[in-house]
Amino acid sequence: MSGVTTGHANYTLVVMDVGMYLRISDDRTGEQLGVQRQREDCEKLCADKGWTPVEYMDNDVSASTGKRRPEYEHMLDDIRAGRIGGVVCWDLDRLHRRPIELESFMALADEKRLALASVSGEIDLSDPQGRLVARLKGAVAAHETEHKKARQRRAAKQKAQSGRPQWKYAFGYRDGKPDPVIAPLVAQIYRLMASGGSHKDACKVLNDAGAYRELVRRPKQCSCETACSCERGVEIEYREWAEPSMSAFLRKPRNAGLRSHTDTEAGVTEIVGKGTWDPLVDEALWRSVQDILQRNAAGRRPYRKHLLSGGVLGCGGCGYHLSGQQTGTGQLKYHCTKCFGISVIGEETDKLVLKMIGGRLAKTDAADLLRADEHDTAEAEANRQKITTLNSRLAELGVERAQGLLSAVQVKAASDEIERQLAGIETERRDRDKARIFDGIRVGTPEAADDIRDLTPDRLRAVIRVLADITVRPIGKGKGSTRKGQFGRVFEPDRVRFTWK
Repeated sequence: MSGVTTGHANYTLVVMDVGMYLRISDDRTGEQLGVQRQREDCEKLCADKGWTPVEYMDNDVSASTGKRRPEYEHMLDDIRAGRIGGVVCWDLDRLHRRPIELESFMALADEKRLALASVSGEIDLSDPQGRLVARLKGAVAAHETEHKKARQRRAAKQKAQSGRPQWKYAFGYRDGKPDPVIAPLVAQIYRLMASGGSHKDACKVLNDAGAYRELVRRPKQCSCETACSCERGVEIEYREWAEPSMSAFLRKPRNAGLRSHTDTEAGVTEIVGKGTWDPLVDEALWRSVQDILQRNAAGRRPYRKHLLSGGVLGCGGCGYHLSGQQTGTGQLKYHCTKCFGISVIGEETDKLVLKMIGGRLAKTDAADLLRADEHDTAEAEANRQKITTLNSRLAELGVERAQGLLSAVQVKAASDEIERQLAGIETERRDRDKARIFDGIRVGTPEAADDIRDLTPDRLRAVIRVLADITVRPIGKGKGSTRKGQFGRVFEPDRVRFTWK
């Protein structure tokens, strides 16, 4: 055991070991060069003092975020247990970057009569002057951290405004360029979503093509002994697409060549302009899909096992809708889950609906369904700005009314006009969406009936909703002998009423 003078004015503490704490916030290469330099200087300090160091290292761990530092906590446990009687570090900011942690550490140091030394100088925490120095250093470290964060936020925003990408690896891109195999598939799933498809449909397109999503991992050290061919130790793991990951991917502005920026302080993400890379999809198509995702608050449609589930069939008894269900004999039935008074045979109803919808789309006048105004990116952006302006004006009207600048009559007239303009923009959007729903269907030709049979269930449901309201009626009076039909035992086609839109 070697005697060590702590520097405290009123006592001398003999310790066997001291904790040598090493930390660096950012080690991008994983080579630990920063902590190695700290280790060399701290070992020399311990040798000069005759102390035996016990190493605690948190490499690539920040002390300013409040996240756990495992080795720092381990060192505190050893101090409390009396296994070490001092701490050595390269500088106090390696130990603490937050004043609250410093105060807690000083309380423990006072309780355990802890020696504290750094390469930049020894500090006596039992002395008011030493505590002042420690607090000043802690305050400076906290200020530097805040200043650094402000610089980083400003630099990140400047980088975003320049259009430079924040990503290095991105699905659909290879070496910063659209992948010739993956990019067409990405465009396909966006068109699928815009035409009424679901996340499940989009996942199937990519998974069936073997275009799995990439999970990029960067091991701390590369195991290659010779010339490295794995991009400095980067390992890529592939997984099949699932609905949550598909929802997140479809929302990424980079797919449309747009640069976004997230203000970490405000927690707000905004699109700041065009990116310097080529898009995978047209911006107008991307924004159309964003509107669809936005209208569905969860970002996903609920799973529908049966073709006409999900509100496609209305109940003619109570006005609710019918849901699909397999009976004990394996027969599909659609029945009302609210009044339980109406049921219809599922397979026969599916066939009838397909026949009627196919026949409607085959008519020559069905081509009118495809008529929609040309809608380009500039027009889409103009409409979005118009909506923002109109909504802002609505909010201003309330303030002006409260200030007595406008009468109730004036506010009502102005509000009605704004609501009329907003409704007009929404009508235009619905017309465009309706035209997209029929993408790939040879509307107005006999082949339309064949095309709809190839649609996914989600797309077919979207087509049906655009074309007609379908209601299953109850049995009329005087048909007591056929009441079995009302409960799905006999199929009566005339009970399925189509109201064409």
